[in-house]
Amino acid sequence: MSVLIDLIYGGSTAVVGLAEAALREAVEKYGPEKEVAFPSTACGFPLIYALTGTAVQNLGDLAACIAGMKARITNEEDLDQALNAGLTALMGAEITEGIKYLENPNPCAGECASGFLPDSEAAALAQTVLNGTSPGMALIMGRALNTEKLVSVVREYQSRNILTFLVGDVIEQCVQGGVTMEGASEVIPLGHDAAALIYAITVPVRAALLLGGCKPGNSAELREYVKTRIPTFVNTFGDINAMDISAAAGAMAFGSPVVVDIDLGACQLPGVLESVCNHSQTVERSLVLAKLQEPEVPEQEGDADPE
Repeated sequence: MSVLIDLIYGGSTAVVGLAEAALREAVEKYGPEKEVAFPSTACGFPLIYALTGTAVQNLGDLAACIAGMKARITNEEDLDQALNAGLTALMGAEITEGIKYLENPNPCAGECASGFLPDSEAAALAQTVLNGTSPGMALIMGRALNTEKLVSVVREYQSRNILTFLVGDVIEQCVQGGVTMEGASEVIPLGHDAAALIYAITVPVRAALLLGGCKPGNSAELREYVKTRIPTFVNTFGDINAMDISAAAGAMAFGSPVVVDIDLGACQLPGVLESVCNHSQTVERSLVLAKLQEPEVPEQEGDADPE
């Protein structure tokens, strides 16, 4: 357990360090009063707003947030504290991505990626889960060693009407594999940098604020709403580092199980963070962990119907 916790803390510290460096550069260029926010949202920086109640308006507000984020990284040998540090990693990713919008109102223009989703689109996607049209949301990230197996997993989620967000090189791999990403395909490419995972995380988070009546700053209420109302899970493909693990811990703090396709050994948490190296089992195990499917009970001797 301590190895996993150490990885989460180390990764969270690294993510916050990257966010702080990007913020420092932005302040030097624009000044602390420079307004900053994601486009087409009433939440400014949605995750920071939801978890802390801070309505970010300018770069100076983000600088104040950094200190509070660092305080969450306690380095205590406690899983709950480590998951809290994982939330800090997600907030760091949100800052890193948000600063991109200072330079370009559409930083994903020309790429096969949507970037930040407007409130209206995020609410509409979340509503499909709330009303039962879609059973849940999947976040797939990384770079698969085998494109064909990745595509098979994504298409299986499509066939089950599961909203599937893509982050990283898996986007290009799915394009190469002929996965449909237009119209009502249920597959949404978000961004190529690992920090773009925040765009998926804020979909259920904004649903909690805009549709669920959760109060900004009430982290426990928010996390419980997402966990119980909008089932979400994460699949990672390929190698992962400490920053990936810290971001995964942030997702786990919202009740999202994480399935990786490399052997994590003793770093696994049964039912929460598991290695599934056989891709033919990825979908079933992910759905079972997210409580979207009952586990299959193996047939035992004597169970078969008599001839």
